[in-house]
This record gives sequence, structure tokens and C-alpha cells, in this order.
Amino acid sequence: MLNRLALLVLLWFIAWTPPTGFAQSDRPNKDKIALIMKALSNPFFFKLEAGAKEYARENGLTLEVFGTELETDIDHQVGILNNLIARGYGAIVIAPADSRTLAPILKKAVDQGIVVINIDNPIDQAVQAQYRLDIPFVGSDNTKGAALVGDYIRRQLQGKGRIIVIEGIRGAQNGDLRKAGFTQAVTAGGGIEIVDSVSANWQTEDAFAVMSNLLEKYGPVDAVFCANDQMAIGVLHALDLRNLTGKTLVGGYDNIEAIRSELYNGRMHATVEQHPELMGRYGVALAAQAMQGKKIPAYQATPLDLITHDSFGKRIALSLSELDNPFFAAMLKGAQTQAELHGVDLSYSDAKNDDSQQLLAIQNMVEKKANVLIINPTNSQTVRPGIELANRARIPVITVDRKADGGQVTSHIASDNVAGGRLVGEYLVRKLQGDGAIAEFEGIPGASASYERGKGFNDAIATRQNLQVTTREVANFNRDEARATMSRLLAQNQPFAAVFAHNDRMILGVMDALQNHPGPRPLLVGFDAIPEALQALHEGKISATIAQKPDLMGGLAVDTAIKVLRGEPVLPNIAVELDLIEASSH
Repeated sequence: MLNRLALLVLLWFIAWTPPTGFAQSDRPNKDKIALIMKALSNPFFFKLEAGAKEYARENGLTLEVFGTELETDIDHQVGILNNLIARGYGAIVIAPADSRTLAPILKKAVDQGIVVINIDNPIDQAVQAQYRLDIPFVGSDNTKGAALVGDYIRRQLQGKGRIIVIEGIRGAQNGDLRKAGFTQAVTAGGGIEIVDSVSANWQTEDAFAVMSNLLEKYGPVDAVFCANDQMAIGVLHALDLRNLTGKTLVGGYDNIEAIRSELYNGRMHATVEQHPELMGRYGVALAAQAMQGKKIPAYQATPLDLITHDSFGKRIALSLSELDNPFFAAMLKGAQTQAELHGVDLSYSDAKNDDSQQLLAIQNMVEKKANVLIINPTNSQTVRPGIELANRARIPVITVDRKADGGQVTSHIASDNVAGGRLVGEYLVRKLQGDGAIAEFEGIPGASASYERGKGFNDAIATRQNLQVTTREVANFNRDEARATMSRLLAQNQPFAAVFAHNDRMILGVMDALQNHPGPRPLLVGFDAIPEALQALHEGKISATIAQKPDLMGGLAVDTAIKVLRGEPVLPNIAVELDLIEASSH
């Protein structure tokens, strides 16, 4: 029904073709953005469309979606483009069916003043140069993504074996790059032979026929790489007929829903998630910015994730210090997103900042035989017995945000808290010109974050003789405690040029205490960039905060656990970048 409707719409476009050459102000659809995709039946493009529509809805943009039934239907895309140009659309976001053939029609669109954004499959650079085009591209690094699969299969085969490559459409740059990236990675070091490489035009049926013929010709092989998951499904069907499924490693690309059950059952072994929802979202965002005359980047990267069957059905347990804190709630959300992506069963517990409650939760996780344990300690010292318990059960432990003082930890993921504290110190040195009294509100004693943030901050101001911390107060990362403490200091008439709190909840408590207090307000600086602090920053109620991306920490913790499950080496310390956000820059 959808394809028939799309065809009727296209025929109507062809029948009604207004004159081209509109002046910019006269274009009847100058405020509309068109998204052109290929293979509307491919689940990859369902996700891409959903991301594009979500961004348009959130930002009040008019978005219309078009596409072809087959990825090979270049002429259909040319017809759609001609009609959109004729109708004077403001912008076209396109996932081209071919990297070279569409250049002339895209040149026509650009010459008409239409913004063109290229997503998913990049237009060939040499052809762009020939037509004097410079079209921005949104997408992942296809060479790098396929190399992830190549590296994985080479490790699984221990560097020896015979492999078949099932290509996409030859001439489509994403397909060519995936073939090159996989081949280079899987053959690195020698010992692996590519016995043949054949195109199946991105199609399941073509891949089934091609793979059947190749198995007749070469017999069983050790692995097959398919340039997309649609073709991998066809390959699996061909392997089924010869009782080779599960024995032959199969790698794909796109992480479509239909392939995830195959990963869980071990029939499929690896694929690549390239986040099409972000391609759609970023493509429409860049189009809207360009329509407003804003400068946009030539390339907007989307992330890549290697998804393998090793993690499906595995259990990861996450112990969090305090879910009432938005920082740790964001950490959980990031972990849950990555766990779902990798097919992991993620359980979690909230210690509510109680050391003994966290130890009981860890004991329960060990007894339930979690495959990997991720711990965000309430206290760096008191968590040690829990980690040692997991060590005795041979369960790998990853810590996140706060370190543990003891026990064997496979990897620690955190912002560089010392560097963050130093950023705050340098900020206050600059703003106060090296002179003034400062109040420092410390977090939980014994928590690594408290020590490290305080160290970085105090090291930064130590060289300024007239800039001193005259008061240090422990408020345990708690807003109510910070408010009560600041109220007491104000009642004592203690003057401060600035207050630095080791987290945003405490600086918000300080802000609460100052709300009805007369006299000059000190500079208020927090740490974490939680939503309420960012809002206070926007309203000028606090001066600065440090953004350390807790959702990214949670996601990286799960990603690291996945690598542990695959038997891959991991870094003992993984730093997450952070930024100083000032009121003037927000």
C-alpha cells in the first residue's frame, strides 16, 4: 500500500511540473525540507526517517519524506529530485542510490538556491570536484565500521581461514568503502584468504542466490561478510540449506531488528550499528541551519558500534550511589541505552548514598552470578569488601565516576576530576583577578571525586597569595546540607567573593540560601552540569559549572563491559572529556 501510494504521488508530481528558476523569495515551498531515501522497505531507513521526523517535530519544521522501493532505482530518485526542484523546496536531504550518477541533478538543485545535505552514502569527491559541488555530508565512517567486523572475525578465526565477501551495489561509495575496510582489516597479518567478492545489490533475494552459487563453487567457507544486514539474511538462508548456519561466521552491517534474534541465537555473529536515527536528525538539523544562513560543517560524523553475539543474553549489574541525584540518573540512562543496543540484560540498584546498602546489593549481584559488575561507589574505601567479593567469584569489576581504594578493578571510567577542579580554580583566578576569599563546599569525605576536585581546585589557586579558601565545609554532595551550612555562614556575616561546591546540588543549596540575602552576591561555581544547574546558569543565578557527561560515562562503562565479555583488552583508566560552562557562554 505504501509503495503504491508513493508511486501515485510521484506520477502526480510528474503530471504537474511548474516552471523552474524561482527567485529565492518566490519559491512556493521555500520553508519545506524534503528527505529522499532509498529502499523504503529497509528497516534502516525506518530509523533514519524516525530521527528526521523527531527533530522536525521538536523544532517546528515542515518535513516531507520521499523514497524508492529499490536501492538500485537511480532513475526514480532523479525523478523525485526534478520535481522537488521544480516545486522550489528550501532544502533537500538525500541518501543517494548512487555516489556518482546523481551529481548533475544535485548540481541543478544547488544552482537553484536549494540547500542540499548528503546523508548515509557519500557523493564521490572526484565527481563533486568535476561539478564544482561541495555538499555537506552526514554519516559514519564506513571504512572504519567494516574494519570493526573484519578485526572481530580475524580474532575469532585466529588469523586463518577462507572468507567470502558479499558486496553492495558497485559504485555506491558506502558499499565500496565497507568492502575495502573489511578486507584490509581481516587480511592484516596474512593467513586469511578472500576466495571471492560478489555484489548482491543490497538485496536479500540476490544474496541468497549469489551465496548459493558460491557455496556450490567453493564449498563451505569459514566466514562471510555482507555489506548490509538485508543481504546477511539471504546468506543465512543459503547456509541453512546446507546445514552450515552457526558453523560459518557471518558479519553484516546496519543492526536491523530482524538480525538481532539471529545474533542472540548465534546464527549471526557481528554487525555494525551506525545510528541512522542520528543521520536523519543531523541531516535535517544542518538543512534548517543552512536555510537560516548559518555556517554548517562540511562533515558531521555519526557514531559506530560493533554489535556481536557474545553480549546477547549476558547479565551486567550496575550499582549506583544515589539515583535521586540527576547526575547518576543520567548515568543510568546512558548505561541502559548501550545495554539495549548490545542485547544485554542490565540490572541496577540504588544505594541511596548508604555504604552498607551498596555492599548488600553487590553481594546480591555476585550471588546471582552477573557476568560483569559495574560499580559507582558511595565511598571509595568502604566499597572495597564488595569488590573483593566479586574478585573471589571471578566476576570482572568496572568502576565509574568514583574510584575504589582496593580490590581488583578491570577498568575505571571517569572524568579527570583533578582537571575539572583546576578549570574551576583557573576560572576564579581570572574572574577575581587573583584576589578574594573563597568558600569551598566539599562532597562526601572519602569519595575520590571530593578529593580530586578539591586537589585540582586548590592547586590552581595556590600560586595566588591573595586568593584564598577561608572556609571549607563538608555538605556530602547534598543540597539541603549546603543550604543550611550557607545560611549559617551568612548569619555569621562571613563575606565571600566566590563559592565553589564539589557538585551542582550543593551549589544550588548555596544559591537557595542566598536567594533573599541582601548585599553583593559571590560567584557561584558547581560541578556536573545537571539540568537544574544549567537553568540557573541561564537565569544568571550561578556563574559556572563543569560538564562531565554522566550519560556518556554510563554508556562507556557498558561498552567496556562488552569488550570484557568478548575477551578483548581494555584500558585500566578511561577518561571522559569535560568542559567549563560559563554563564556568558550558555
